[in-house]
Amino acid sequence: MEKPIEKALDECLFFSVKKLDRMLNKLADEAFRKTGLAPTYGFILLILKEKDGIPQKDIAQMLYSAPSTIARFVEKLENKGYVKTVNEGRLSLVYLTEQGHSFSKEVDGSWEELHQAYNAALGSAASEQLAKSMNEATDKLKKK
Repeated sequence: MEKPIEKALDECLFFSVKKLDRMLNKLADEAFRKTGLAPTYGFILLILKEKDGIPQKDIAQMLYSAPSTIARFVEKLENKGYVKTVNEGRLSLVYLTEQGHSFSKEVDGSWEELHQAYNAALGSAASEQLAKSMNEATDKLKKK
C-alpha cells in the first residue's frame, strides 16, 4: 500500500460507510433510548403501522436483515405484547396489537428525533442527498 493507512481508510468506501454507520447508530440509539427498544425493533413497528399483517420475510427484505434475525426481533416484540404472529401455511404474518398501535406513537417520536439529530448535524438537503446517493449505490451494487 503506497498511501498512509489513515488516508487509505478515509478513501475506502467500505470503511467510510462503516464509520458513518457507527455514528448513525449512536444517534439512533440515543433517539430510541426512551422507548426501551433498539432502533430495529422500532422500525419493525413502524413498518407494521403502515403494512400490518405482512410476512416476516417481507420485513426482513425491507430492513436488509436475515429472516432469522427478524424472527427473533418479532418474538421479542410479541413477548412485550406489541405484535402477534399468525401462521398461514408457510407464511408467518405479523400484526400490531392494540398495545403496539399505542406504542407506535412513541416510536414515531423517536424516529422524528433521529431525523432531527442528523439533519441538525448535516443539514436537511445534505441528508436527503446522501440517502439518495447511498440508495443509488446500493441498487448498482445489487445488480453486480
